[in-house]
Amino acid sequence: MNDTALGALQRTLSENREAKRKMLLRLAEIEGESASLRSQLASLDAVIERTEQALLQLLFPVDRAVDRVLQNQSNPTTDFDLLNQPSPGSYFSPSDSVDEEMDAEVERLRGRSGNVRFNDFRIPQAATIVLREANRPLHVSEIYRRLADGGFEFRGQYQLISLAVSLTRSKRFRKVAPGTFELNPDYQAGQVA
Repeated sequence: MNDTALGALQRTLSENREAKRKMLLRLAEIEGESASLRSQLASLDAVIERTEQALLQLLFPVDRAVDRVLQNQSNPTTDFDLLNQPSPGSYFSPSDSVDEEMDAEVERLRGRSGNVRFNDFRIPQAATIVLREANRPLHVSEIYRRLADGGFEFRGQYQLISLAVSLTRSKRFRKVAPGTFELNPDYQAGQVA
């Protein structure tokens, strides 16, 4: 074997080892960056979850009340229930009307009182009726409450957000303040939103 071939092989070996060393360093750098990104993603997930919960509490106060009522109904040993139990010998029986009142309250809060006023309407049509009757701008949560009281059945998990998006997209309505809408006076009655 001649010296030139031996020298070329040694240089190639040396270059390949250096290339491997650089790749290993780069891989370690990328893995460190990947771990950092995963940690940041986990933090963002936690922030997103807290923000969604806060948003839901602000947008769906009725649902939170329903959840509390249902929780109290299924867990009769809460502090509230213990404080409000009738005294011994009282004429009031816990089974008298508490269940009926609780059921009526849950149904009222959920808007399932049997009212079918808005049953056959889409959101823009029903919201137009609500805003015409109010004759003033209303916050989306008030529009939601009035629609639900009228028997409107919302679909999806984030109903109030769906309502707000529908009102924003429709030319029938104009946003006058954060979350507050009125009928758009420029909208012509014969148009379809």
